[in-house]
Amino acid sequence: MKNLVSRVAAWARPRVLPSGRRGTVAGTALLAVVLAGSGTQIVIDRLTSLPDGAVLRAAGVTVSEQDYQRRVHLLGALYGVQAPPDGSKAGEFARATAKAIAVGLVLDHEAAAGGVVIAQKSAEDQLDKLVAESFPQGRDAFIQKLGQNGVSEADVLDEVKRQLANQQLYERVTAPVAAPTDAEVVQAYQERQAQLVQPEARHLRNIVIATREQADAAVDRLRGGADFAVLAAEISLDGQTKNAGGDLGTLAANQLQDAYAQAAFAAAPGAVFGPVQTQDGWNVGQVLDVQPPKQLTLDEVREPLKNTLVDERRLALWNSWLAERMKAADIRYADQYRPADPDTPGEGTAP
Repeated sequence: MKNLVSRVAAWARPRVLPSGRRGTVAGTALLAVVLAGSGTQIVIDRLTSLPDGAVLRAAGVTVSEQDYQRRVHLLGALYGVQAPPDGSKAGEFARATAKAIAVGLVLDHEAAAGGVVIAQKSAEDQLDKLVAESFPQGRDAFIQKLGQNGVSEADVLDEVKRQLANQQLYERVTAPVAAPTDAEVVQAYQERQAQLVQPEARHLRNIVIATREQADAAVDRLRGGADFAVLAAEISLDGQTKNAGGDLGTLAANQLQDAYAQAAFAAAPGAVFGPVQTQDGWNVGQVLDVQPPKQLTLDEVREPLKNTLVDERRLALWNSWLAERMKAADIRYADQYRPADPDTPGEGTAP
């Protein structure tokens, strides 16, 4: 559930995320865009309390229950996640969603007040790029996926416009942040040295198979002496790797889907592991090589650490600015949607 809520919070990030990776390499987003507003009808009012059937009001915009549900459908289309059916997790999801919508409405208001305008052509070009990256099977598959979740291409285009507007707003607000000095980078390295470690990585091969029975049979063949690369070329369903002998390259655990990572990083060098079920099917893998963790030197991390410090400072300035705007926006929630910290942006509100 923590991962789900973090993904809900990510809707308020002022950026358009790249598409997820294919195969067993982890990828979470189809098109990651801000949820606030989705081409649905909203009601603008100046009431001091919420009308019946309203979920929240922020920056003078009231979001109805119907509008809220439509935005949840958009979440399903863009992230591939669904609201939990019931219980405390459903309540947590609802509160996180409501807050993300409120933050998005505040950002919409501030972008409009600041004169941020996104050209239609810029948004269309960005959407074309995202569709091409996320749906190699073609635009029709993208439209079909949206239709299954009750949203349209126009809805997504509106969200892309909001993302681009929010990115411009973020750049404006955080422009005063200065680069750290060399002394500050050295100090940060000394303070964070324990975390500045290159994690263990493993060179892996993989075969994707449709059924558990077929995967079991593949494991038996490999443990009986079959050549992995030859078998991958023969039976793997992963078109990206089968002609390369199933080679996935060298990856850290956090670059893989959880179940697959657990199996791959528990196996001995040279061993065959699996079958492991992932969103792509049943997987049979092999560990070719293991690169142990390594302490990184200051020279190795100087530039990325400098960038990290800049990002942290920009995020701190952005969150401070956004918290002030949220307080001024007079955000109100229906009781069942009220988050524990309604007046703060929370984590993950900027890249």
